[in-house]
Amino acid sequence: MACVTVAAFEVKTPQRQVTAVRGRPALLQCLFTPGSDSSLNDLVITWQRADSSRVLHSFYYGVDQLGQQSSHYHNRTRMNSSELLTGNASLLLFDVGPSDEGQHMCTVSNSKGTDKAVVQLNYGAFYTEPRLTIAIDSANLIIQYESEGYPEPDIEWKDLSGQNLTHKSQILQDNQDQGLLKLNTLLTADPSQGVNFTFTLRNPLLHQVLERIVTLHHVFQKDHGTCPRERLAILSPILLFFLIIFVLLCPAIGKKVAK
Repeated sequence: MACVTVAAFEVKTPQRQVTAVRGRPALLQCLFTPGSDSSLNDLVITWQRADSSRVLHSFYYGVDQLGQQSSHYHNRTRMNSSELLTGNASLLLFDVGPSDEGQHMCTVSNSKGTDKAVVQLNYGAFYTEPRLTIAIDSANLIIQYESEGYPEPDIEWKDLSGQNLTHKSQILQDNQDQGLLKLNTLLTADPSQGVNFTFTLRNPLLHQVLERIVTLHHVFQKDHGTCPRERLAILSPILLFFLIIFVLLCPAIGKKVAK
């Protein structure tokens, strides 16, 4: 008597973590054990958010069924129906942004069973070339870099000796439209100590590193000896001394002249 082994029905995601880059569609992979026939009529596929049950895409009765689709995903999803018979229920998600981050669940049912799998979607945007601005106040230089990207980056300032100055800097961030985070970081420097700094921005999610060196020559020096007030404070007692001497000697000089 021959023994027939029936493959267990399974749904799986080859990549449990997917990183979507701004401007590119994200592929959420989902593979399942295909049915025994060549019909799609008994196949039911649902993609939804695991945290909120919002529906991204549904397929049953052999066609896409978007009546229950969340408005957030309207015209943003696509499934390749020609690959469904081979067990591929992967979903393309377009115009990905920060609000799409999270766990997404693929549930598949056919004549062989029902199963589900979850994939984590992360979103990132490469940071733009940092824009440098240098401002001068009465005693200091303010060095500022601005850039846009996503998510929150790691920022580091170092001096020429390699000392970390990040704790002395200011880092301001603001959420922008179009899925970007605006970064503004400032470092206040004493020009009399020389200006030679290294600014580093890291986006670990996208393995992006931007490093820029700021070096300024012939910056103004603090010269306390040239201050008019300080000069006046030093010269005043000397002038007063000579004035007193002149007043005391004037009568004596006058008498000698009279004689």
